[in-house]
Amino acid sequence: MKHPQFTLDLNRPDDTSPSAFARAPANEAAVRLVETWPDWPGPVAAIVGPAHSGKTHLGEMWAARANAAVASLGNLASTDIAETTDAPLWLMHDDAEKFDEDALFHLINLAREDKRHVLITARDVPAKWMVALPDLASRLKALPVAEIGAPDEALLEAILVKRLTDKGVDPDPAMMRYLLARMDRTFEAAHLVAEALGRRTLAAQRRATVRLAAEVLEEIGTTE
Repeated sequence: MKHPQFTLDLNRPDDTSPSAFARAPANEAAVRLVETWPDWPGPVAAIVGPAHSGKTHLGEMWAARANAAVASLGNLASTDIAETTDAPLWLMHDDAEKFDEDALFHLINLAREDKRHVLITARDVPAKWMVALPDLASRLKALPVAEIGAPDEALLEAILVKRLTDKGVDPDPAMMRYLLARMDRTFEAAHLVAEALGRRTLAAQRRATVRLAAEVLEEIGTTE
């Protein structure tokens, strides 16, 4: 008996609509920050959390809501500030990247003066960033921050279902029970499992099954 063939596109864009975001106690503060804009306690605020915890999804939601421009902190230069502050700005920070401290300091000052909003997304709290400029360190310590905590069982399942669906993989209930009973309880693990299942399903034209899930967990080692 021949199995049906599947055509998957691992490069198709993820669903970043508000309805696709898995809301839970761990990310409630971050969601509220997005939803309460522009009524923030200050013009600049930050959402922080581990890799693959939904910061980009929340940033996309806020950027759509605020009609914001998007920039990487590593690409921000003092000469760009006049342009980037014409509208709200979503500023993404990769912890490994270096950035122009003077540019960020002036951007925060301009936001305060002109009441233009800036959302920073990062893995670590801005107050903990290693910066040499004392005035910038003071500004970063004063920023309101919404932190994303570790996922509970329900959030982990919701995230895994979404990531599998984004990859074109059917989240079979038996497979989901198997994965959730054995995989690490982290955002990173959910990301790795979905990536590996999507890749293997596409390469072998196979359905996502318990057996395939077992192979994936053995391959990537994300088990407790």
